[in-house]
Amino acid sequence: MNYSFDEKIDRFKTPAAKFHKGYLKDIFGTEDLYPFWVADEDFKTPPQILDAFKAKIEEGIFGYEYKPETFMPALKNWYATRFNCELDTSWVQFTPTIMSSMAMALDLFTDEGDGVIIQPPVYMEFENTVNRTKRNKIVNPLLLVDLHYEMNFAEMEELASTDTTKAMMICNPHNPGGRVWTKPELQKVVDICLKHNILLLADEIHADIVFSNGEFTSLLSFPEIHNQLIVCYSPAKVFNIASVTDSIAIIPNEEMRNQFSELRMRYNMGRTYAFSRIAMETGFTKSGEWVNALNNYVEQNVKYISDFISSQIRNIQLIKQEGTYLVWIKVDQLPIQGKELIQYLAKEAKMGVNDGANFGISAKGFIRMNVSCPKEIIVEAMNNLKSAITKINR
Repeated sequence: MNYSFDEKIDRFKTPAAKFHKGYLKDIFGTEDLYPFWVADEDFKTPPQILDAFKAKIEEGIFGYEYKPETFMPALKNWYATRFNCELDTSWVQFTPTIMSSMAMALDLFTDEGDGVIIQPPVYMEFENTVNRTKRNKIVNPLLLVDLHYEMNFAEMEELASTDTTKAMMICNPHNPGGRVWTKPELQKVVDICLKHNILLLADEIHADIVFSNGEFTSLLSFPEIHNQLIVCYSPAKVFNIASVTDSIAIIPNEEMRNQFSELRMRYNMGRTYAFSRIAMETGFTKSGEWVNALNNYVEQNVKYISDFISSQIRNIQLIKQEGTYLVWIKVDQLPIQGKELIQYLAKEAKMGVNDGANFGISAKGFIRMNVSCPKEIIVEAMNNLKSAITKINR
């Protein structure tokens, strides 16, 4: 089946957070722009999922549900076929969001004041979650080498060796840096965590969005770390179902899993929601080809942006990317920075992008742009960006 991602959908007519005119006005100073800032897609959810939704609506009954016996095999098969990873479904716990799982894990398995390693530039909710749980943020900034991010393992080891460091949060694939960490890189992380008894919390929400130059490896593929590992996954990004789906926390250690389950049940988390259940199982069983087509389309959008910037826009550079639909652009050579630059681009280029500073102090001088939208919008945005930057480069 051929899939097209070229349809332009007016999401301003919907209650989509990314297109909320009040939010746009507050952040960018204008609502007259195209928003590239929130990490969801401007594509319709896979048709197989939409058809399953329609069938459920036709049924017309939305009472209490359970996950049928076909659900867990679908999830297990997805991990086997997409990630080349053996998943024991007895390890699975359901929570509202990935950051809910992360926060619960920190509450359960660390104490207030304990150190938690994060690797900026990184998704801002990592730092927020560390702060909200009253833990101590320990920064292990990524190294930018030839427009390609690498981990600083020597510093990581030093930080992990202190008595107060108890956990590490890793983003794989990495948001916003676009890295899909290799198996050797992850092996080094695992070795350091094992050596220093560090709890490893992995956010793998972007696992499904990987380009031809990357290969995703789940941290579940390292059985030696299983006793101190929690992997957090959701198909929210890939199937564009963030408003209806659950998050999955995968906890191989039985004692930790029981404690996590007890806390989850205390707050009545993890009940089965009909449309979440339908979206996940249908996507896992029927939408693999659609995901392949999505990845190809997004990769072509990234290639277009890379070629355009390198050939036509002076003083900015695109960071090399292996996955996610979020591009990371180096803009530190421009004469204006930070909020001033973001609002300038909003008004002059009609682009709503993220200020890099939101992703950590080491991310100043960057912007993040979501490219999961029709190519026509990308082409227009690049032409507008060229015009806007030409003005301030004079």
